[in-house]
Amino acid sequence: MTNHHTNALAIYALTLTLYSLTVPLTLTLEDAGLFQMVCHLGGISHPPGYPLYTSLCQLIVPLVPNGVIAGNFLSASFAAAACVLLYSCARLITRDTRTALVAALAYGVSATFWSQAIIIEVYSLAVLLFLVCLRSVLSYRLSAKPKWLYLAAFSFGLCLSNHWPMTLLSSLSLVILMLPARHKLTDFLQSPVRAAALLLALFAGLSPYLLLLQADPEISLLGEINSVEQFLGLVTRSTYVDQHVVATGTDQIHYLGWLVRESLSQLGWFASPFILTGLVISCRRLPANLSTALICLFLGTTLLLNCLLGFSYEFFWQAVYRPYPIIAYAVVALWFAMGITCLRDYLSGKLWSTLTGLLLITVCFTNYQANDRRTPGWPEHYGRQLLASLPENAVYFAADDLEVGVLGYLHLIEDIRPDVELRNPQNLLFRNRLISPFAHSTLQQDRLDTYVTSTDRPVFASSYPFSPREHHGAYYRYTPDQPNSAINRPALGSLFDDLLSRYTDGSMVDDHEKHYALLRLIEFSRHHVQLALQGELSADGLRRLNRLQTTLPGKLATLEVLLPLNNPEAKPALMAMAQSAATAIPDFVPRQARGLIFEYLGRAALMEPAEHNLATGYFRKAVSVYPAPTNTSLCPLSALLAQQQLTDELTRLKSDYPRIRCEL
Repeated sequence: MTNHHTNALAIYALTLTLYSLTVPLTLTLEDAGLFQMVCHLGGISHPPGYPLYTSLCQLIVPLVPNGVIAGNFLSASFAAAACVLLYSCARLITRDTRTALVAALAYGVSATFWSQAIIIEVYSLAVLLFLVCLRSVLSYRLSAKPKWLYLAAFSFGLCLSNHWPMTLLSSLSLVILMLPARHKLTDFLQSPVRAAALLLALFAGLSPYLLLLQADPEISLLGEINSVEQFLGLVTRSTYVDQHVVATGTDQIHYLGWLVRESLSQLGWFASPFILTGLVISCRRLPANLSTALICLFLGTTLLLNCLLGFSYEFFWQAVYRPYPIIAYAVVALWFAMGITCLRDYLSGKLWSTLTGLLLITVCFTNYQANDRRTPGWPEHYGRQLLASLPENAVYFAADDLEVGVLGYLHLIEDIRPDVELRNPQNLLFRNRLISPFAHSTLQQDRLDTYVTSTDRPVFASSYPFSPREHHGAYYRYTPDQPNSAINRPALGSLFDDLLSRYTDGSMVDDHEKHYALLRLIEFSRHHVQLALQGELSADGLRRLNRLQTTLPGKLATLEVLLPLNNPEAKPALMAMAQSAATAIPDFVPRQARGLIFEYLGRAALMEPAEHNLATGYFRKAVSVYPAPTNTSLCPLSALLAQQQLTDELTRLKSDYPRIRCEL
């Protein structure tokens, strides 16, 4: 066995061991629930379908009793193999084994790559396949052997079958790498047989897309694919909106700065000087073709992707965006390794090796806390408690990613509460659709309303706005013969307390968990305030409400419920609560909620004795924070501007939001 094989085995063993020690043992968020369901039951994932990944996981995951761990370990095995491939690619690029070894290990413990290596996701496979393609192109340009060209075409097709957007954004680097071999490639393609064989290799890699043509799949976000139009819509992600209404060029500039910070912090901030030094060294010492290809590979899923997306610059969408540049960060790891390697000119071999080892260990410890997911998060516990609280034979409309993924997995895979029926109000994912998700929204709503009002089963939902309804805290129940009300559910008390404790003690490390915890606590707070107004809040409930009102979600819900009552005696307390909320807004609070804080300040200022100028300023702030046509501050701001005869500003406001209709 050669030293290179030994190094490869060591890289695989070390990284896989590390991932095994930090892999989540319970269900996580992002797309984990969806992928677990698709991997266990078969079907089609969300656009663009990821047919290669889902077909592989459908073969492997059901073989292991604990499906959550099996899916997570599948990603870990792909990630460890990707580190080995990076080592091989880095050796060909730098012609230096030690640089390649450092690059592979650094990438293995980098923040984003590690985070995706331990959860059931497509990204570690995407990196692995792209590095196979990159390795094949590097080998072909060195040897001109046809086998590498065929492997490059086949692996490129597999890349497209797994995650085509990331592949295409990164593919310019492959084109640049092939330029020195363009004459050999031209000669190769002059043979019709060879050209046809190359196309066949590419199409063989694309063949997993045929697996999307399924009749009545058990799990499918958009249901059965019955036409070319629906197939292309799934693959091209036409149902997704990557341009947010509140996003502007300023958001893209913010994201550009954020991407720079994310790139430099992947290995800890102390590593950034080595990364920048490595970038300079690559431009000076590598052939121009190679250094340019590396830069283009880095820019593909960072700068270029940023130009194509129109995400609002806020915490949740940063969390969504975070894994997208995962291929680009392989280049960051290589630059880091090249930056460290330059120290060999000034240090003895033993001292350099010691320093490099210490740096890699420091990187590992720097990223360990955020990626140690062994401690169970709250989503699975939340889902179990929620399902347990439902009455027998209930129908539950699961709406957001938390409910669809977590409740769907627990119900369909772990067979928790088989008497309960899970549905989705948009007719997504589950097989028991009321109508096709491609039907017009009005028709879907009519069918949904008809079902809710005609079924004899108890109906529950957390976000579907049926009325009249009974608020239970974690969800609502449709109550056709009763007025809107809140009901005390002691059985859910521990659920509220657990989530509130996790929120306040700072133990949540996952960004998606923070986002959904905020939304759930707002709902819990709204429920407790309504119970208090009804005079039905227990001693435990009052204690919980007091705790909730020390948090931002508790303050938001309290203001939302009490401000419409327009009680002048409550104005000082409500104004103080709103001002307190505005002074300490956590970074994970969405822009819409931030805007609401200032809207509530404005509405409190309008309570008797009214302070019109103060209210106008607050409503202006609300609109600037959340500049969307759905912002409910637009109408009171318009009224105040008209009342104060600020004609020019009112005209600009109407021009900026031409669709708003307010009774002035």
